Amino acid sequence: MSKTLLNEYYQSLPEQIAPKTDFIRTIAEKCNVGEPTVRLWVKGKTKPANPEHVKLISVETGIPEDMLFSEESEEAV
Repeated sequence: MSKTLLNEYYQSLPEQIAPKTDFIRTIAEKCNVGEPTVRLWVKGKTKPANPEHVKLISVETGIPEDMLFSEESEEAV
């Protein structure tokens, strides 16, 4: 058995594909907010207070801005 450093072992692991996590990270980066904030938006608990965030999400998803959030998502973050 050859000696392998932990870092080498870690680097050799295959990349995990997690499209939902990738989406959350992408939106968080583009909107300059934390991932927990984006998760609240996605779950319909809150919606963005900044109209630019809504525009960025619309562009990223292809969903029209007025269709992104239900009327029940009243609290804006």
